[in-house]
Amino acid sequence: MRIAILAQSYEPARGGGPRWTTELSRGLAARGHDVLVLTRDFPGYEGTHRENSLEVRYLRAPRVRGSPIFGRALLDEHLRPFAPEIVQTSAPSLSDMLMPPPSRYGAPYATLFHAQLGASLPAKIVQAFNLRRLQRGDWAGIAVTSAYWQRWLTERGVPAQHVAVIPSTVSAIFSDGPAAGAVRRPGSLLFAGGLDDTQSYKRFDLLLAACAAIAKEAPELPWQLYVVGDGNLRAGYERDAEAAGLGSRVTFLGSVGDDELHRLYSSVALTVLPSSDVREGWGLVLAEALCCGSAILLTRGIGGAETFGAAPGAVVVAPGRAEDLAAGIMRALRAGLDNRDAERVAFGAQFHAARVVSSYEAMYGRMLRR
Repeated sequence: MRIAILAQSYEPARGGGPRWTTELSRGLAARGHDVLVLTRDFPGYEGTHRENSLEVRYLRAPRVRGSPIFGRALLDEHLRPFAPEIVQTSAPSLSDMLMPPPSRYGAPYATLFHAQLGASLPAKIVQAFNLRRLQRGDWAGIAVTSAYWQRWLTERGVPAQHVAVIPSTVSAIFSDGPAAGAVRRPGSLLFAGGLDDTQSYKRFDLLLAACAAIAKEAPELPWQLYVVGDGNLRAGYERDAEAAGLGSRVTFLGSVGDDELHRLYSSVALTVLPSSDVREGWGLVLAEALCCGSAILLTRGIGGAETFGAAPGAVVVAPGRAEDLAAGIMRALRAGLDNRDAERVAFGAQFHAARVVSSYEAMYGRMLRR
């Protein structure tokens, strides 16, 4: 197949979206498909890059909040010569709202729908327009990361035959299992995520409040929280940790590479994701942690709660409540290491790129047959 992927971001950006785009495009190319990725440029990442049957074009496209807008003239310039059989996008986004009808390129559209945009009025307007386009069948294939989003769409009139549940994929370094020689440290906790306004829904503030409660209610418990991530809120969080008397208990590591993150997943006792609403549409950090054998803690509020709540030894707490988050962490700390790493690694196989890419191929095949 000839597959065009319109990516809101691609390498070298980090996060669930870029990882999904990177692993899917490379996986499809490795299976013999011709893949063209259109995305925004970055310093040092410009022009066209080719790798066998994968071509990535970093474009100087207009942007809104960092995401490119693929105008019709730009799409005509790149898609018409490529003549794709499938056009893959990633809703909800402003650029998807502005997409021309699929008849313009003679190829059906597929999308990844796994998160709401937030509470602002412009975000709700974009989401409403995109939902309307999904309802009328402009996208013939809609991948969702969990049963939650499948129900969310079908309850709103999106054709059920167009919706497929396909988890997001993890990078190969995590799917290869725990880091060699890594040893789990009892009492060690890990948070990985953006510490900025855009990702404030990850609720690191809630985790800090929970840690303060643990230090007060159970001073005898030994624990250490490692924080991976950076952003404009980091300095404030560091001050909050100091003010709460947690300076020696919380270590801010900043942004780290995949090698270091792999080592952390493979050595901490518990990976914690305090996100408390469905703006956390999936929870990639949980998938990565499970593939490395780490126990996980999450709230029932995220889009992937059903999937990750079924993982071996998963701790699931109510969303948005520091006291429940603290209680879940203390329960895990007191229970100690459960020696179920191998079970978690096996559970994480569903997030490996090979399996995810095969599911997308199957969805594309159904779209073309229809």
